[in-house]
Amino acid sequence: MLMYGSNKPPQRYASCIILILALTLALAGESFSQNVAAPYEIGTWEGFKSAAISFTFDDNLPNQLSIAVPMFAKFGYGVTLFTVTSPGWAWPANWSGLQEAANEGEEIGSHTIDHPNFSQISDSAQEAECMLSKDTIDARIKGQKCISIAYPYCVAGNEAIDAASYIAARGCSGQIVGKTPADFMNISSFVCGVQGLNTAGAMESQANNAAASNGWCAYLIHGINNDEPGAYSPIAQDTILATLEYLRAHAGEFWVAPFGTVARYIRERNAASVSELSNENDSIVVRLTDNLDSSYYDVPLTIRRPLPGGWDSVSVVQFDSVVSSRIVSVDTIKYVEFDAIPDSGNISIVNETPTGIGLQGPSSGPETFGLLQNYPNPFNPTTNIRFRIEEAGFVTLKVYDVLGRSVATLVDKLERPGGYEVRFDGSRLASGVYFYRLREGNDLLQKKLVLVK
Repeated sequence: MLMYGSNKPPQRYASCIILILALTLALAGESFSQNVAAPYEIGTWEGFKSAAISFTFDDNLPNQLSIAVPMFAKFGYGVTLFTVTSPGWAWPANWSGLQEAANEGEEIGSHTIDHPNFSQISDSAQEAECMLSKDTIDARIKGQKCISIAYPYCVAGNEAIDAASYIAARGCSGQIVGKTPADFMNISSFVCGVQGLNTAGAMESQANNAAASNGWCAYLIHGINNDEPGAYSPIAQDTILATLEYLRAHAGEFWVAPFGTVARYIRERNAASVSELSNENDSIVVRLTDNLDSSYYDVPLTIRRPLPGGWDSVSVVQFDSVVSSRIVSVDTIKYVEFDAIPDSGNISIVNETPTGIGLQGPSSGPETFGLLQNYPNPFNPTTNIRFRIEEAGFVTLKVYDVLGRSVATLVDKLERPGGYEVRFDGSRLASGVYFYRLREGNDLLQKKLVLVK
């Protein structure tokens, strides 16, 4: 079973008593496992936004793939499609369409095999509905794992059985969810359409309530446009569109993401540990870990720290990849804010503020003592470094790793005034961030290079 704070993937246990006990203990400890060293902070939601918003769709209704998914794609928002897997269901799953949606980042979750009311079937039947629907989706949808379920008729049944196969489950009690749900196996949502929120204003109001409480608002949608016979609680596509336009207009407040993505972010955030390994010269090295199974928990967390004095521009690299980062101001304090995945390698925050001379194209060089940015950058495995000295003297040009250890000496001799270009071969080095430093007498210049293999 994939439990809160566990590092094991889902397992199926016969004893519901053991499951319930494990869930209770895990929930009790989850909120206290975060360990974030000052001055770092982890955003409650991605981008330090005020609320998380999830749009979920049930029952495999055809307009969901033909109308809703393309609409959300235009806004860059992902949704969750909770799928009934039985071929005998009124609207059989369009597996090729669902795979295309999954390829674009949509979440494919379970809505069971036959859409039963869990309160009206046996535990063994409920277990089969959970396990076999998950297995079917995992077999049919490539590139992601089925990690969430939406309860038919919003009835959870025996939650311990649900938790044996899924990390999160959606009900529909019509409430804003707190930043850490009290029960991951029955996360609330708002029914939309003629049986619930049926105007953009009503949907926007609940989004604003979530922002006011730093919470999570999930919408539950079935039919679209009232042209799908038998669809429950249809809603007009224009109502959805107006809601999306509102959310985009207030993008600084709302993080719109699939149901399972938000659930994973919460668990990663609550289990995260952030520590600073080194802070030297123009580079800071950070470690981000958690105690969760990385094959399931790979959602980037948003982290920030105050920007060191004199740093006006930075780049952030995790292991061998440049990650999304930005400089933000909060109450007159400048922060570097970045998105990183726990347990995916150390994170290097590198000062990119120009020193010595400005950046120029590779065809030109400094007229006085100076150092140009290497090109290409990032590189694999070779790159060129240009520099110029204005007086004859002893010159060194060395490459260092992020811990300040010399890994290559490119120049170490007397040189005449003039411009020079040397080639650096990083084939024997691991991917990552390095620095090259040019020294002549008391003059020292440094720049960063990134090796990506």
